[in-house]
Amino acid sequence: MQNSEWSGGLSGTLSKKCLGCAGNLTFDANIGALVCHMCGKVYDSKSMEEKGSFALAFREKEYEEGEDVAAEDLDKVEFVCDSCGAQVVTDTNTTATFCSFCGSPTLISRRLTRQFKPDMIIPFSISKEKAMSLYDEFLETADKVPKDFSSAKVRERIKGIYMPAWLVSGELKTDITATGIRMEDGIQACYDLNRTLTFSLENIPFSGSKKLGQRMFEAVEPFNMKEATDFKTAYLQGFYAYKYDSLPENMIDKIETRIDDYGRECGKKSWDGKYDVASDHYQTALTGVNVKYCLVPVWFMCYEYEGLYYHFVVNGQTGEVCGRLPVKESIAAKAINKFGKITPVLFSVIAAFLIGLLFMVYVTIKSGGNTPMGSPMWWLLFLYSSVVCMAITLPTVYIFFYKRYINKQLKKSSEKSPYELDRRPPVEQYFALNGKINLEKNDRFATALAKTKVGENETRYTML
Repeated sequence: MQNSEWSGGLSGTLSKKCLGCAGNLTFDANIGALVCHMCGKVYDSKSMEEKGSFALAFREKEYEEGEDVAAEDLDKVEFVCDSCGAQVVTDTNTTATFCSFCGSPTLISRRLTRQFKPDMIIPFSISKEKAMSLYDEFLETADKVPKDFSSAKVRERIKGIYMPAWLVSGELKTDITATGIRMEDGIQACYDLNRTLTFSLENIPFSGSKKLGQRMFEAVEPFNMKEATDFKTAYLQGFYAYKYDSLPENMIDKIETRIDDYGRECGKKSWDGKYDVASDHYQTALTGVNVKYCLVPVWFMCYEYEGLYYHFVVNGQTGEVCGRLPVKESIAAKAINKFGKITPVLFSVIAAFLIGLLFMVYVTIKSGGNTPMGSPMWWLLFLYSSVVCMAITLPTVYIFFYKRYINKQLKKSSEKSPYELDRRPPVEQYFALNGKINLEKNDRFATALAKTKVGENETRYTML
């Protein structure tokens, strides 16, 4: 009998409906549950019991045309960039002169078109002066940065912005299977390792703005959530707050990927030293999902250079810095990158030609016309001087310029760039303070192999 919770799908198969919004539910293997991609609710696949939600507890509603703005929004104003569409909210005493994301000076001021009700906010702890000082230190880490980036007009573009962040919490269960190997007195014992790791994670932040990508957002984490407080408009004075343009239920894949990585990270750390682990496999499931809306502080700068946008971000609470800078290459470096190994030859040929030509001009003048330019003798001397010059310049160019450049590039590739984006914080950063980490072991013996040396370089294993 068909249950009322089920309905026919497009493919003719039966699909369950969300109990909240009646949207189609799909099974998500990454979290081991049914997910509604319309409202974000998560259900147990068998019992249909709600296991959390990727949606916000309160969703800001759009103000209809002619509708009065709520009293708590009367002291706010909204600026919209006419170029990139970024929407920024601030208090009525703060003005915006250009878009922090694209640099456009064309900003339209208007009343709020959507409620502005974050759950919480982390106030700024880093001043603008400190942020600019960090930017100067950031510039010093790179070689040959274009002068534009150290100019006053660029440094003044650094603005304090509250970015929207989704704080995701939940209980993570990781099922781990692997083959464990132990060697004792020439016997290789193999074990089937089956373990379940359960722990709680809280307040993992995800960027709610498409203007600040998740990769750069993670590079300035973590934020100290102990300093988070209820949102008040007073915190916006002198700063800007960008409105979210991406809801958490539309970012489920991105959220799951990070949670899954954390599950694997913890799973790999759960192995003890008893076994050599091989063929390990990890399956994660997130339950009790809860999402909060928080504004986090960043100092942000965007600058366009030769058609590309370069960003600089400072965590406004901790001072963590990330960003990218262009590198201005020399003419020699550009030539080496373009011509590769034949570059020393090209440089030597050009140098030999010029030096040989200067030498022959000198010879012509000194000979008083006895060796006229263009005569067979002149060409013979020119060819001879050029060959000698090339024999000297080629090894000089190769050893002192080309080889040094290549070694420098190899060294750079083996070292982390000082302005490269950092990795996201480790999973320990988001363990629930009051939560416990439970590890259930169900390891069992599988088989044993006897190790026998057959030849000088051959070993045979025999099953016992």
